[in-house]
Amino acid sequence: MDEQTRLKEALGALLTLAEASDRRLTREQIREACEDIGLNERQMEMVCAYLEMNHVTIEGFAARQEDKALFREGEAPASPRRKTGAESAYFKMYVKELEGLSRYREDEEAALIAAMRQGDEAARERLVEGNLHRVVQLSKEYLGQGVLAADLVQEGNIALILAMDSYEEDKNFTVHLLTEIEQALVRAIEEQTGADDVGHCLAADANALLKATETLARELGREATAEELAAHLHMSKRRVETLVKMSLDAMNQSNQTE
Repeated sequence: MDEQTRLKEALGALLTLAEASDRRLTREQIREACEDIGLNERQMEMVCAYLEMNHVTIEGFAARQEDKALFREGEAPASPRRKTGAESAYFKMYVKELEGLSRYREDEEAALIAAMRQGDEAARERLVEGNLHRVVQLSKEYLGQGVLAADLVQEGNIALILAMDSYEEDKNFTVHLLTEIEQALVRAIEEQTGADDVGHCLAADANALLKATETLARELGREATAEELAAHLHMSKRRVETLVKMSLDAMNQSNQTE
């Protein structure tokens, strides 16, 4: 079971516990419920913010407004959802709020990553805020599949936060984030609708990428670049990079089980 699934189950269990405790919890109860995950201080704040948005009072805690904005007020993660689209007032309001956040410059990223890996929470926060727009962009690609836009954003934001902790130095930072976010969106759709169409779509895209790689290699006499593959497949470069990363991860997992 992956970390995001464990976290979602823990959030659901905490909401159930809160129902039986007059909707009040302590930080100790939260840490105990999330013991298998091993929350760091920032993740703890996010969990508390999520609970507060669901009308749970945390003793001695008040969520920051920017943390609350990451979560819509609503049901537990496992609850069934209504079908709707990006026209929701929440989604429009959230996108508007993101416009007020300053993104870091590309030449700042390496220094921010290095600082985050040294435990600098301010750098970590800046990296999270600077990539929230990516969650919205990816969520738009999965609209109309039976899950609220706001729910997709919420799932993507959780994945973004967790991706900061799972990032390894030898990985491409942006591709790592996008892969983790996209996989979370796929899981959310499969869990909430019981459908695996999106998984089949990703598999089809991965197969198309493999064929395009072989075709272009023959035509060009060399390995094709991400830009060339994107143009050949009529995909975005980001989509190609994500598919490559997902394919490599699947191969690594397969090799480890052999």
